[in-house]
Order: sequence, then structure tokens, then C-alpha cells
Amino acid sequence: MSNHPIPASPGVFGLTKVERRAAKEIALNRAASSVLAARGVAAVEAIEEVGEAALMSGAVLTDLECLLVARNPAFAGRAAYINGRNCMSLGRAVDKMARSL
Repeated sequence: MSNHPIPASPGVFGLTKVERRAAKEIALNRAASSVLAARGVAAVEAIEEVGEAALMSGAVLTDLECLLVARNPAFAGRAAYINGRNCMSLGRAVDKMARSL
């Protein structure tokens, strides 16, 4: 490498105006892609949190249903209906949240 002559004009190693513009565009596209990726990750995490809360609430409701039915077996049909409706509402809340993002 030390045998190679150093070119006299500084433009040989520097970038041309078109190359600088292209490099700037590439950098902007990469930055925009990073922002879009971060936004997508944030949306997934938000949906995950809402889904987790819905699952936990559904589990608590189901536990309560089981306790109430054990206490009063005649209530089983009504409890199943009410809990089913509540769990479907939790699912709709997750769907609505996912659509809003």
C-alpha cells in the first residue's frame, strides 16, 4: 500500500455532490425505518399488556364463577352466561385496542 501514489486532487477520495446526497438519503431512510420499527414494537407491547390484563381478568372471573357455583349449584347456568359475556367483552376490548393502533 505504501507503494501507491497519493492522488493530487482531493476529490478522488471525497464524495461527489450526488454521492453525498445519496448518503444523506440513505441515512434518513435508515432513521425513518428505525422509528417505524420502534413504533411497531411499542404497538405490539401495548396490545400484549391489554391482552394480559384481559386474560388475568377472565381468570379471576372464572375463579369467581366456580366459587359461586360451588356455593349455589342452581346458579351454574346464569353464572356461565354472565361470565361468558364478560369474557367476550374483554376480547372485544383487546380487538378495539389493537385496531386503534
